[in-house]
Amino acid sequence: MNLNSLFLKDVNRAIETVIKADDQDHVLTEVEEYVVTQEIAKKITHFFAAYNDYQNVNGVWISGFFGSGKSHLLKILSYVLENKAYEGEQLGEVFAAKIEGDDLLKADVLRATRIPSESILFNIDQQAVITAKTDEDAILKVFYKVFNDHQGYFGGQPHVAEFERWLDQEGHYSAFMARFEHYAQVHWTVGRRKYFAPKIKDAIAQALGEIHQDDPAKYRDILDTLRVDNRNSVEGFCEKVAAYIATKPKGFRLNFYVDEVGQFISDNTKLMLNLQTIAETLATKCQGQAWVFATAQEDLEAIVGDNSSINSDDFSKIQGRFKLRISLTSANVDEVIEKRLLAKTAPAEQQLSQNWATEQANLNTILSFSEAGVQFRKFRDEHDYVRKFPFVPYQFDLFQQCIRELSKHNAFQGRHASIGERSMLGVFQEVLKNIGKVDTTTLVSFDQMFEGIRSTIRGEIQIAITLAEKNIVGNPLALRILKALFLVKYYSNFKTNTRNISVMMLQSTDADLKSHEASVQEALNLLENQTYIQRNGELYEFLTDDEKDVENEIKTTDIDQQQITQFFNEVLFDAVIADNRIRFIENKQDYEFTKRIDGATVGRDKELTLEIITPNSPYYGQETYYEGQTMGVTTTVLFVLPQAPRLLQDVRLYLKTEKYYKQNISSTNNEALTRIIYEKQTSNVVRKRQLTSQLKQLLGLATVYLNGTRHEVSHSSDGKTKVVNAFQDLVRLAYANLRMLGQLHYDENTLKTIMRSPQDDLFGSDEATISEAENEVYNLILRRKKQADRTSITDLKDHFSKKPYGWYTNALLCMCARLYKRGKVEARQDANLLSEEDFLNNLLSNRTFSNTLLEPQVEFDQHLIKQLKTLYQDLFDEAAPASEARDLAQQFKQKARDEARELYKLLGNASAYPFLTALQPLAKLLERLGDMDYSLLIQQIHTFEDELLDAKEQLLDPIRKFWNGEQKKIFDRVNTFLHGDRSNFEYVDDSELLLLREVQAHARPYQGAILRDAKAAMEKLQQKVADRVREEKENTLQQITQAKAQLTSQPDFGELSAEQQQRVTQPLDKLTQQVQDQRYIASIRQHDHQVAQLVADSLTTYQKLLRPDAPTIEYIPMKNIKVVSAHRELTTPEEVADYVAQLQAELLRHLQANRRIKL
Repeated sequence: MNLNSLFLKDVNRAIETVIKADDQDHVLTEVEEYVVTQEIAKKITHFFAAYNDYQNVNGVWISGFFGSGKSHLLKILSYVLENKAYEGEQLGEVFAAKIEGDDLLKADVLRATRIPSESILFNIDQQAVITAKTDEDAILKVFYKVFNDHQGYFGGQPHVAEFERWLDQEGHYSAFMARFEHYAQVHWTVGRRKYFAPKIKDAIAQALGEIHQDDPAKYRDILDTLRVDNRNSVEGFCEKVAAYIATKPKGFRLNFYVDEVGQFISDNTKLMLNLQTIAETLATKCQGQAWVFATAQEDLEAIVGDNSSINSDDFSKIQGRFKLRISLTSANVDEVIEKRLLAKTAPAEQQLSQNWATEQANLNTILSFSEAGVQFRKFRDEHDYVRKFPFVPYQFDLFQQCIRELSKHNAFQGRHASIGERSMLGVFQEVLKNIGKVDTTTLVSFDQMFEGIRSTIRGEIQIAITLAEKNIVGNPLALRILKALFLVKYYSNFKTNTRNISVMMLQSTDADLKSHEASVQEALNLLENQTYIQRNGELYEFLTDDEKDVENEIKTTDIDQQQITQFFNEVLFDAVIADNRIRFIENKQDYEFTKRIDGATVGRDKELTLEIITPNSPYYGQETYYEGQTMGVTTTVLFVLPQAPRLLQDVRLYLKTEKYYKQNISSTNNEALTRIIYEKQTSNVVRKRQLTSQLKQLLGLATVYLNGTRHEVSHSSDGKTKVVNAFQDLVRLAYANLRMLGQLHYDENTLKTIMRSPQDDLFGSDEATISEAENEVYNLILRRKKQADRTSITDLKDHFSKKPYGWYTNALLCMCARLYKRGKVEARQDANLLSEEDFLNNLLSNRTFSNTLLEPQVEFDQHLIKQLKTLYQDLFDEAAPASEARDLAQQFKQKARDEARELYKLLGNASAYPFLTALQPLAKLLERLGDMDYSLLIQQIHTFEDELLDAKEQLLDPIRKFWNGEQKKIFDRVNTFLHGDRSNFEYVDDSELLLLREVQAHARPYQGAILRDAKAAMEKLQQKVADRVREEKENTLQQITQAKAQLTSQPDFGELSAEQQQRVTQPLDKLTQQVQDQRYIASIRQHDHQVAQLVADSLTTYQKLLRPDAPTIEYIPMKNIKVVSAHRELTTPEEVADYVAQLQAELLRHLQANRRIKL
């Protein structure tokens, strides 16, 4: 079957596959062959409705990646809306005729073509030669240029265009061009490009002078002046556009079609905002008669949505202005290629339909990719097969993704090397041209796409392929694979394993998959060996020329065996097993182990050993070696990994790459080398992850050797599970005496329970029978005692943690605690005997293990134990809580310490109770017994027994009775009374007082009737004091009453107001209250002496209130009159006369001072 009989149209015909905004050739053909796909029809419906009915939105954003047709759609829209006639055909009507099944859309298109408009279509990157992207006004300058060019002005120089616009507005532009050509002998459109030349300047001046009938010299520098004064602004631009529109028919539209604006803007926020401002100002100034259409590879949100430098308000404005969005996808590409290139003849469709019926199942099988990576669709049905034949569905999507990634990695040549510069339609056509003849079994292989883009790929990128074409002879499949791997090199979602590469290489439905895949693997091995490609695990990758150099250097990097061993250790032990100890399930304890790889120990030795044999071992595959290594060794388990192709090869490659990376990464490398090295390292990270996963599985399938034989342990997908299961058997083998501990789990709570429980609760009636584990510990302590060796907790721990025991620490400590509670051993810290609580604390703290010693318990005479037990009961008035010698002695010591503390606390009251000092010797004795070694306490009981019991009977018991009964209350009341009323005692008879003071100082006031007599004497003395206090109060209050009567009987006292009267008598009233509240006789008498002064003060107050304007009369008591005399006593009439004279003078002086003397 030849191509012409298969396809409806000649595949060799000229198809303009690259759509350029400035290409005006073959316009009618472009519109006629344009395919209005279902996707495009759906997405332009909303646009045409909005275009016909303007609603304040004049921005259209067309987005889509390589091959989506965005630039083509932009150009077609510019043709359709302008609706020019080409070869007698209206382009808008040609386009509308292509719309099928949507009458509403067709009507909207035709309606839009009736709106008069002009289109300004341009690629912004091409037009930006007048400026730089770093210029904030770059977009504005481009808009100025294309607008000026559209009007026929010189857009390349804005000031020249402004000059032309001025002439046009003045109506002189045509006349100027004619006169300029006359003087310059060159047309203006040519001459203006050299506007700065003297000849051109002269011609401009002459032409303007003639037109304006003025001196030409005035105009010679007009362009220079405009260049300096001309200022571009968005506002000015839009006003010029509005002015231009105003010259056109009613409803006219001027539309700007900006191709690849997304690429031009990139991540320049200011350019995006500048574009938005232009569109918005055009909408305002032109009232919807100027539209902006833009294309970009990304959606609008992708450009501005993730840009943190654009605030929310600006983002909303941009979205609002370009509200009309047309996003094209690969689905559009499929339909275009199918209709423009792959449309079949009727016979071909029939033949292919029959072929589908017989080959459907086979196609689904041979075109199935592996489950790794992105999953591409197969043929959906018969129609899909017919439409796409001889191509396969995955090729449309995969090729588009590959080209996009190649473009990102700068694989294409030329200034405009964006992915929009290559058309998928052209590539697919090139493939068909190269195929020649086809039959119904033919399939296009993915590598054939390479030739379609080969001419656009940078030469240095495809050096490897060129070199391979020269050097690889006799294996065309290898060359094809190399080209396919080049295409998918940067598309990481497609996993290039052998299966997927085999699918890409299929060229016939009759292929033998098994044989085909073997051929592919052979070709891959060849390419890898010759360093055209690299393998990372199961994936293969194309190497560029620079990458090949790096790969060769990696392969020649030296590594040693120790590095390989260390790698297996890091992965198997650190990553897979991921622990330094493994739990023995039966007792829930973790056991450390030695790590060993291929006979080499890693880290410190432990009693148990886990050894892993890898394919790197010199003894790999030698079963007798494995058996010999474990024969008679009960502490080692051996794991032999199964064979794994490429494992060692991949491990060495990983280590070589890692070493190369560390040696060669440097800031002095060029950018390309740095990128390659980083990519190698990134791939190496993936390689290690894959090796870790592989070794995890291999360890789960490993063969286990224990005690000289192959040991059956079930396989597992998880290597750690396999190791843990085998470890259980190793522990049982190594630690045969672990069974002595039984099934009970021992922890700190168990230890605390043992130490704090009574013996009867722990052992019941079977106290004499100890467990096998306890007996092992006790016998070791006895043996060491006989050998004069001290036995610490550390010694016991070291002994019983090793084989054949393997006891964990808490279990051993619990055995020690049980022996202690049985009275079999005693515990000391250094030389000091430990109490139960202290021993428990030491057992709970490993810092004290080394100096916590255990010794066999000493045996005592039962008579002494019984004697101590009796003393305990008699002295402390309670039954002894223990019967065993050490526990009884320890309890006695603790009780003695408690008793001593109580006595010392009681002695703290000796200042108020002097007789308590008699307890001092007893307290000291009890304190000494509390600190005594328990064995001495038992042996020396006869030296302190009588002293303790006598002190208890003669002192302690009577004092406690005093302290807790009525006697203490009486004693306290006597003390309080003697201290509280001490100042009153001198005013009463003191016979009872002497008795009370004798009781207070008595050595044993609690004996006999002493306190009873003291109580009676105290009550009698209290009455005497109360009677005398009452008498003193009555005398003083009577004086106060008389004084107050004297005040109120003063002449005119009644003329004072009630408040004033109260002010006069208030001091005496207050004194009355003070006397009534007073309990001390001396204080009452002091108040008595205050009466006269208070009366004088009140009289003074009375005079001031009665006569406020008169001179104040001050009253003073006679006792306040002081006479200074040279005599201490009067002994002669002359001395009396002299004193009287002085007194008279002093009295007269007070009278003269307006004072009155109160007698």
